[in-house]
Amino acid sequence: MLNLKKTAILGLAVVMAVTLSACGGKGGVNPSIDGVEGPNVELVNGRLVLSMVFKNVSIDGGATIPIPKYPNSSVQVGPDFQSAGTLLVLTVSVTDFLGDKGAAFDPQTLPGGRPLPSVASGVMPAIAIQVPQLFNTVFYVGPEVIGFFVPFKLLDLQGAILTFRFHNTANEPIGILALVGSDTKGKNAGILAMMRADLMGIIKKPSSSTLAKLSRMF
Repeated sequence: MLNLKKTAILGLAVVMAVTLSACGGKGGVNPSIDGVEGPNVELVNGRLVLSMVFKNVSIDGGATIPIPKYPNSSVQVGPDFQSAGTLLVLTVSVTDFLGDKGAAFDPQTLPGGRPLPSVASGVMPAIAIQVPQLFNTVFYVGPEVIGFFVPFKLLDLQGAILTFRFHNTANEPIGILALVGSDTKGKNAGILAMMRADLMGIIKKPSSSTLAKLSRMF
């Protein structure tokens, strides 16, 4: 009981410390984490780009890695051109989601095996790509989910997981942002961003009018 109370108090303190900032649109509110810019979402030439900048993390080199089974999509980690921080980018091509290209993927969880938050079953079919260049960040790409998990040791939540709805600039909910506390081994604390592929309009091939509408959303 005492541990539960301590966790609740700690979680409330973290919620109060995480500021909520408007994301354009008509009042859509997304959490803002100190030292982190994003995640930001935009549609560019038929490609969905999910990015995040870690202002207090600096690396000298980076890499762009193609995503298996998604030939036109990739993950990128490297120095941020506009700051001294580190840029993390997930680029997913709309064309890679056509047909049955997302079939027969293994169910994925949080790093370490804990259930994914805000998912009833705790798992989602996807490819999970781990990038050692950024402290083993994990990217998820599948027929239902697009996102990434970034280790962030500063989150001391005693194992708790806090979730927030994530909106685009049109004030439409498209996924969640979660602050994940460490597991029972004191590992795998981090920031999880998950966007639903169906809410982002990339499950079926969009028409030119749909692409124009999507461009206005982000």
